[in-house]
Amino acid sequence: MDKSLLGWILLLGLGFPLLGILLGEAASRLERQQHPLAVGLRQVREYVLPPLAVILVMRQLLSIAGKDSWARFVETLTWVAVIVAGLSLINALLTTKKQPIKWQIHVPSLFFQVARGVVIFAIGYHILNGVWNIDLTGLGSTVGIASAVIALALQDTLSNLVSGLLLLFAKPFRTGDWIEIDGKQGRVIEQNWWSVTMKNPAMTFNVPNGVLSKASIINYGQRGIWKSIYASFSYDDSPSQVISALNTLTEGIDLIEAKDPALVSSYEDSSITYKLSYTVLPEKDWIVAAELKFRLYYITKRYGFTMPYPIQVQYDVEAKLGIPCLIPQVVENRQQELVTYLRSLSYFSTLNDHQIEKLAERARFKAYGKGELIITEGKEDEGLYIIFKGTGHAYLIDEQGERQIVDELELNEAFGEMAIFPGQVSPVTAVADEDVEVVVIPAKEIVQAIESNNKFASEILQYIEERKKMVLLAKGIKDAASSLISHNGRRVQVG
Repeated sequence: MDKSLLGWILLLGLGFPLLGILLGEAASRLERQQHPLAVGLRQVREYVLPPLAVILVMRQLLSIAGKDSWARFVETLTWVAVIVAGLSLINALLTTKKQPIKWQIHVPSLFFQVARGVVIFAIGYHILNGVWNIDLTGLGSTVGIASAVIALALQDTLSNLVSGLLLLFAKPFRTGDWIEIDGKQGRVIEQNWWSVTMKNPAMTFNVPNGVLSKASIINYGQRGIWKSIYASFSYDDSPSQVISALNTLTEGIDLIEAKDPALVSSYEDSSITYKLSYTVLPEKDWIVAAELKFRLYYITKRYGFTMPYPIQVQYDVEAKLGIPCLIPQVVENRQQELVTYLRSLSYFSTLNDHQIEKLAERARFKAYGKGELIITEGKEDEGLYIIFKGTGHAYLIDEQGERQIVDELELNEAFGEMAIFPGQVSPVTAVADEDVEVVVIPAKEIVQAIESNNKFASEILQYIEERKKMVLLAKGIKDAASSLISHNGRRVQVG
C-alpha cells in the first residue's frame, strides 16, 4: 500500500476523531467558565471538521477530481463553515468592551467590523473564483462602474469611512479616552465606520469621522484631568493662613485623585486671588466643583476671612463717617454667648468663673458644612472640640481598609481629646452629618485647666479612657475594650 495513502487513512481514521474529542472537551470546559472562545471551538468541531473530512476522503482516497460538482459543493460547504467559525473566533479574539479578558485584543468598533468584512469578502471571492471558476473580470468592470456612481452619490458617507480608517491607524484616541473637539468635550464610547460616539454628563452625541479628520483633537486620556478653583479674599487676610485653610478644602472628597498646594494666583485692586488645582474624572468634575464651592463658604465663615463684597466698602464708609460699626458688637455678643454656653455644660462644672472666662477668651466657634472633615485620623487636633450645633460621627479605618464607626457625635459632645498630649495624633476622623458649629478650645488652655483643677483632670482622663475603649472596640479588639461595658455603660457627653 502506498505510504501516502496509509498516512491519509491514519489521519482521517484517527487524527480527525482525536481532534474532534480534544476540541469538544476544550469547548465544554470553556463553556463552564462562560468563556467567549467556547462558541468558536464548538463551531470548528461541528461545522468545519465534518465537511473537511469528507472532501479529503473524496480527493485523497476516492480520487474524485476537484472539478466534480459534488466535490465543489462539499468544498463550498467547508468554506461557508470556515466563515461561520471564523467570525465566532474573531468575536472571541477581538473585543470592543471596556474590560476585556486579559488575552483579548481591545480594538475600536470600526476595526472589528472591518476584520469581519475582510474574512467574508476574501473567502467569498475564493469560493466564486477558486472553487466554481466563475470569471469575475466582467463583474469587476460592472462593479467598478457602479462603484463610481455610488461613490458620487455617497461622497460624505465614503469620506466618513475613509476618515474612520485613517483615524484608526493614526490612533489620536481610543475608546474610553476623554477628548475635546472644537470646544466639545466627552468620553469616547464607540467608534464605527461613520462616526465616533461621545458622552459627557450633559448628553451623548455623534461626531462624523469626516469632521474629526479635519478638527483639532485634544486627548486627555482615561484618567483624571487637572481642574482649578479660584477664590478671592481681602488684603487683611494673611496669605499664609488663607493658603493653609484652602489646602484643607479637598479633604475627604474621594472623587479627587490628586491635588496641588494652594497658591497665590494674582493680586487684584481690592483682593488677593488664590488658586487650588486638583485632578478628577471629567464626568465627576461638576460634583466636585459644587462641593468645593459649598465648602468654601464654610471655610470663609470658619476662619473669618473677608471676601471682597461691595458691602465691605459700605462698612468702611460708615466707619469714616463716625457711624458705629456692627462687627465689634457682633464679636462681643458672640464672646458672651461662648461664656454662657461653657458655664451651662456640666463637664465644666468643677471650674470657677475665672477659669471658664479664660477658656472662653481663647476658644472660638467654627462652622462646618455637611460632609466636611472636622478632625482627621493621623493628624494632630487643634484642641478640644464641643458640638455646639448639629450632629456628626467619628470613624476610623481598620486593617482591612474598611470604615468603622467609633461614635455618633451629638449636641454638647466633646472630641479631639488627644490634643492635650503633645505630638499625639487623632485616632479617628470626625465628619459633619449636617451643618455643624463647634467650639474649639486650644489644647494649651485645657492643659492649664487640668493642672489647676484635680476634679476636672479626673473627668478628662476618664473621658480619654472611654474614648480609647471605643476605638479598640471599633478596631475589633474586643478583649481590650470589654471593660467599656462593665465599668461605664453611659454615653460620654459634656452636657
